[in-house]
Amino acid sequence: MGEPEIRFSAKILRKQTDLPRYIIVKAEHVGARSKAFQASVRINNSPAFKRMIRPWGKGSDAFFFNLTQPHCKKAGVETGDACDVSIEPNS
Repeated sequence: MGEPEIRFSAKILRKQTDLPRYIIVKAEHVGARSKAFQASVRINNSPAFKRMIRPWGKGSDAFFFNLTQPHCKKAGVETGDACDVSIEPNS
């Protein structure tokens, strides 16, 4: 049996226009994980897509994943938008 699905609300972030968008995954959502993991991700119930969920690093216990322009378009989101996130870790 796989790991339980992770669900939370988040904001689409971007540091500058020539960098990818991303979503921060708070430590409370990843449990005892300390390393990157593969997952199927859905934004606002869009079709699932594969992402690596990576530790933020720099002394933070948060994780993050990048979003491409096609992912954002399919989910109907832009930088700064609030969204519902569903992460299903791959076994």
